[in-house]
Amino acid sequence: MTLSGKVAMVTGSGRNIGRATAIELARRGANVVVNARSNQAEADSVVAEIKGLGSRAIAVIADVGVQEQVDAMMADVMAAFGGVDILVNNAGLRAADPITEMTSEQWRSVLAVNLDGPFYCSQAVIPGMIERGWGRIINVSGLNAFKGRADWAHVCASKMGALGLTRALAAELAKHNILVNHIVPGAFDTTPPPGQADAFAGPPATRAVGIPVGRLGLPEEIATACAFLASDESSFITGQTIHVNGGALAH
Repeated sequence: MTLSGKVAMVTGSGRNIGRATAIELARRGANVVVNARSNQAEADSVVAEIKGLGSRAIAVIADVGVQEQVDAMMADVMAAFGGVDILVNNAGLRAADPITEMTSEQWRSVLAVNLDGPFYCSQAVIPGMIERGWGRIINVSGLNAFKGRADWAHVCASKMGALGLTRALAAELAKHNILVNHIVPGAFDTTPPPGQADAFAGPPATRAVGIPVGRLGLPEEIATACAFLASDESSFITGQTIHVNGGALAH
């Protein structure tokens, strides 16, 4: 599943699933745009690791929920690589706010990153993909869009909205050989950003209760799923929702 010659952009790739995905795509030959919302040191660390694998990479700080920042990021990407072949919309924001106390600002801040972000980034890269006649867009969601979670109305709604975006773009862009799919992680062994409370606090053994395979997922297991969907081996797969959850939500 070589990605040699392709340019991938992975949003929210300074740590955890995004970092693992950026590195995996580079390991398969892609040049990579590493994006973080604010942590330059983390983004630079990923870039250094990618360069150690022999691929090119740049780090771009941008809040994907702000269109002007996405436009500025794309200007940097165009200058460095000339376009994007593979977009992984991984950046996500989690917050806990009871519906009776949730402010409009709290609602909008979550939807901006989780739903507006995939829209802005997709809209930015799609014209180039159409011109080249090839593209892959992978949206990374969350299991709580399907199961629901108290105090997470904004998170669940935004993640399910991104699923609708995936299906619409898949139907619209297939004629251009642009495939759009959705990956839904279950419970994964990740760490929160510095200064942010862990939305999934608790020891791994406790968090793994109810997962048939008996453990938390590893970021690399999402990364390899992204690598497959980014490759030519996935050429007949579009508009699909791929659950990677150890059986936690069996259909």
